[in-house]
Amino acid sequence: MHMCATCGRRLKDSKSIDRGYGPVCYKKHLKALSDKEFEKGQLTIDEVLEDAV
Repeated sequence: MHMCATCGRRLKDSKSIDRGYGPVCYKKHLKALSDKEFEKGQLTIDEVLEDAV
């Protein structure tokens, strides 16, 4: 039996089984990856102020 990597529900669809995530959790997973990638290029206010000195 295949289970979702995020919520642990049983996966029924072959596409979901291949991905390891159900459709809702897969969308959340992609968004989290996208957010993580976006945050890589961000600076904190402390870094900005440190560079200004």
